[in-house]
Amino acid sequence: MTLLLTLVLLGCYQTKTADTILHNGKIYTCDKNFNIFPAMAIKDGKIIDIGAEREILNGYSCDNVIDLEKKPVYPGFHDGHCHFLGYAQTKNQVDLIGATSFNEVVERIKAFQEERNTNYITGRGWDQTLWKDATFPNNTELNTLFPDIPVLIRRVDGHAALANAKALEIAGITTETTIEGGYIEVIDGRLTGILLDNAFDTVSRAMPIMPDSEKEELLQLAQKDFYEVGLTSLNDAGLSPEDRALFVDLYSSEALEIRNYAMLFPDEENLDWAMENGIFKTGNLHIRSFKILADGALGSRGACLLEPYSDDTANSGFLLQEAIEIKEICELALELEYQVNTHCIGDKANRTLLEIYAEVLEGVSDHRWKIEHAQVINEADFDYFLNYGIVPSVQPTHCTSDMRWAEDRLGKDRIKGAYAYKTLLEKYGKIVLGTDFPVEHINPIYTFYAAVFRKDHEGHPKEGFYSSEALTREEALLGMTIWPAFSNFEHHEKGSLEKGKYADFVILSQDIMEVSEEEVLNSFVVQTYLEGNLKYDAYSLE
Repeated sequence: MTLLLTLVLLGCYQTKTADTILHNGKIYTCDKNFNIFPAMAIKDGKIIDIGAEREILNGYSCDNVIDLEKKPVYPGFHDGHCHFLGYAQTKNQVDLIGATSFNEVVERIKAFQEERNTNYITGRGWDQTLWKDATFPNNTELNTLFPDIPVLIRRVDGHAALANAKALEIAGITTETTIEGGYIEVIDGRLTGILLDNAFDTVSRAMPIMPDSEKEELLQLAQKDFYEVGLTSLNDAGLSPEDRALFVDLYSSEALEIRNYAMLFPDEENLDWAMENGIFKTGNLHIRSFKILADGALGSRGACLLEPYSDDTANSGFLLQEAIEIKEICELALELEYQVNTHCIGDKANRTLLEIYAEVLEGVSDHRWKIEHAQVINEADFDYFLNYGIVPSVQPTHCTSDMRWAEDRLGKDRIKGAYAYKTLLEKYGKIVLGTDFPVEHINPIYTFYAAVFRKDHEGHPKEGFYSSEALTREEALLGMTIWPAFSNFEHHEKGSLEKGKYADFVILSQDIMEVSEEEVLNSFVVQTYLEGNLKYDAYSLE
């Protein structure tokens, strides 16, 4: 009788069907209670149940049952600030990351050109702070090697570049040229080729344009890379009108599928488009924000500071736009129900934007406007995040990349308000984590490690860089999953593994929430799923 009753009940339970069941695992939901379950059922791309092993296995009939073999599962990782096309384009440029001298930079360019024989040369990744002579280079050697081919190579932070004489000539840059929000270096009456911020943009626009077909190919290659490291969502930090149109086409046709919350650069054409289209979704592309650039980068001394740089006392950096222009964009964004996400590195840039946000947002309770980077904050300004509900969006690997020289730039007092992730989290209650790739590596595990341990990959410094600002493992995981989804008004559909949400998840080789500090960096992605569909398998032969 008992056996018969069991069979009857089991038959009743299994009238429900699932496309996929995962069990015998450790599934981190990242829900409000940070629940962990062993099993999950998926149907039509969404989670239909999650809970106890027997409950899920006995509750559904399913032909695709995956034994996780005790492996951990997390919501698909979300990069809270990055550059999709910028990363994709590096696949067709000279890779200068890690070059230990300018001579090595030149040798890499020569090798690239010997192999490719292109009619123009672009590259990215040089960092003069890695060189014995840590000063900016000049273009003398590039002028000799490539007198008829334009060369434009960006610093690792993307806010400084070196152009040869041919590239400057094509762009119409002379020793008399001035560009608002930019800097053109002239020494002893000659152009050195060093460009900062808007000056770089001017020369970049004069370089030959990559056709959309080539961009599409590179974007699809980049998407594969993202799945390989467990990324299922991106906050794409700034699209031009041309690239916005390309992304709309590619997502409408499903040529791209990784979830993309894209920010528009607020030039006239993008502003007109936003006014016409409002909050916009097509495929997995979501547009409802403007990306403003307030200043440059700390490494190239373009970040705007309240007081001069400690290692360059004649320089305080500069704002890239007038405050009144920024305020007008913010007011339009509020009218359109768009977010404003502003790049702010220096403490003056942060203060300026926090004050503008506070003035424009007075009385608006749930706007989720962001400060991107929030890198150097004056002690008096942290409460803006609390009082006006402003979201901090940061990149932990910037901290561990910059820590070699950041205190030299800022001094012992000002550095205490820099890379202050724990303080920002405590003020707002959430913090969004990203990489700013291609400035940093795309791997979210590196983000997690830097946020929690505040060390480089060799384990230095031993106690962590200003370790009082480190996040816990739970906080770091939330900052890579549900908190960025919340910051985009997307938390009802993704960011955590709960009933009704998309089945975007990643399986790792070991549990980064429990393994030793050393083992975190040895963890890797076993599989990545988007809407329940396998997008990457580490053990596949394909």
